[in-house]
Amino acid sequence: MVKGVTHPDDARRAVDVGATAISVSNHGGNNLDSTPATIRLLPGIVDAVGGQIEVLLDGGVRRGSDVVKALALGARAVMIGRAYLWGMAAGGEKGVANVLSILRSGVEETLYGLGRASVHELTPDDLVIPADFTRGTKK
Repeated sequence: MVKGVTHPDDARRAVDVGATAISVSNHGGNNLDSTPATIRLLPGIVDAVGGQIEVLLDGGVRRGSDVVKALALGARAVMIGRAYLWGMAAGGEKGVANVLSILRSGVEETLYGLGRASVHELTPDDLVIPADFTRGTKK
């Protein structure tokens, strides 16, 4: 997997070199303060690879509804870093289990609100996406 893909051209290059997956990641915004949110970059990258490789989203996932949004926009999965670290800092293993339980419940509640039985039923049509959401990153 190639991590740190934020542009459709780089996603296509990853396909060309034989990567089997990419992670749409801005490394938590730690490298550049003005990096666009990964959720805004996701649709253009998903379009660029056209299902040739797996696309994961990394960054900005704070609640179950964020997971649902990423999956609806074409991510195969999300990667979560800080949330479980906060759980670990607050309560060790039980804290991590609690964070994962909260995220799982949030996914289930969001699916229920959308009238979906599974994340596999999600499509971009389940979301209200402003016209300028991707900030011109679809190329």
